[in-house]
Amino acid sequence: MKIAIIGSRGIPARYGGFETFAQELAPRLVGLGHDVTVYCRAGYTGTQPSFEGVSLIHTPYLKVQALETPSHELTSILDSFGRGFDLYYFLGTRSSPLYYLVRAMGKPVVVHTDGIEWKRAKWGRAGRAWLRTAERMAARLPGACLVTDAEAMRAYYLSAFGKDSTFIPYGAPVVEQSHSAPLRRWNLEPDDYHLVVGRMEPENNITTIIEAYRDSGSSRKLIIVGDTHYETAYIRRVRSLAATVPGIELIGAVYGADLVALRSHAFSYIHGHEVGGTNPSLLEAMGCGNVIFALDTEFNREALADTGLYWSTAESLARLIAEVESGAVGVSELGAEAQRRVGVLYTWSDVAERHDILFRSRV
Repeated sequence: MKIAIIGSRGIPARYGGFETFAQELAPRLVGLGHDVTVYCRAGYTGTQPSFEGVSLIHTPYLKVQALETPSHELTSILDSFGRGFDLYYFLGTRSSPLYYLVRAMGKPVVVHTDGIEWKRAKWGRAGRAWLRTAERMAARLPGACLVTDAEAMRAYYLSAFGKDSTFIPYGAPVVEQSHSAPLRRWNLEPDDYHLVVGRMEPENNITTIIEAYRDSGSSRKLIIVGDTHYETAYIRRVRSLAATVPGIELIGAVYGADLVALRSHAFSYIHGHEVGGTNPSLLEAMGCGNVIFALDTEFNREALADTGLYWSTAESLARLIAEVESGAVGVSELGAEAQRRVGVLYTWSDVAERHDILFRSRV
């Protein structure tokens, strides 16, 4: 089939979860015999025409936070008409009214729901109202198929809209060994730091993690990986708070082998994401064999199960960090158990094969 993937910032992945998802999925679909195009935003990806057999098309977008995604999806959809795509795969529901244009052309549409976007604190009242409307319109799009990446997300759509979906999780590699040489870039040593990876947004609880680290009395550093293309009040708050706590380093966005090295050699990975389904960063930390401190949500428990430790407040996280560093809580097997769990339940090859079956059933 000729498949269009629309809704990410594009590949090569240099931003977040959907970008990594597209980068991992699209080449594997090519390997399964499909002709795949990923629509990209040049400001994030560069302008190369292809990636591992995947065609890349760059269309314009408005550089305004609330309008960036819908404007890019609109130009992508308009560009796609006449290219003969057999199926459209939309990543996210934010622009779902536009998907009705594609259905009006008689084309099969599959929508990846992502998380519950309207719960993100960065949106005001009007933004949240729009996102809830868009979510509902995606669920009610005639003839469309929804993909959810967690059973908890599938349950949400069933409860909220009476709409069933196809559960297909994200994947992550199992990293058995990684060189520590990239750590020199930040003057780090293996096991000498806790790691956080995530965009600087309130629902990722970066400030709560900083407060917990401060109060834990940790002798290790706290390395925070993450960035955004927009300056916000929350980012300024993170920087201001981090500047008051010795041992914290905000190192911006990191990708590829450098990020794998940071994960593989961290003493622990601290996960504060509270909105969404199966989180790619959590799975990648599991695949690296990290000891994981995860915010206690139904989504994180579904992915991590009993292979990590859970916290709900800055106080509980501070206590966990202190107990683990002192040896009062044994964690020697947790990282290995998390890694085994990824190798069984969250492989990219399985993700691609399940998409292949789903897509073939829609045409």
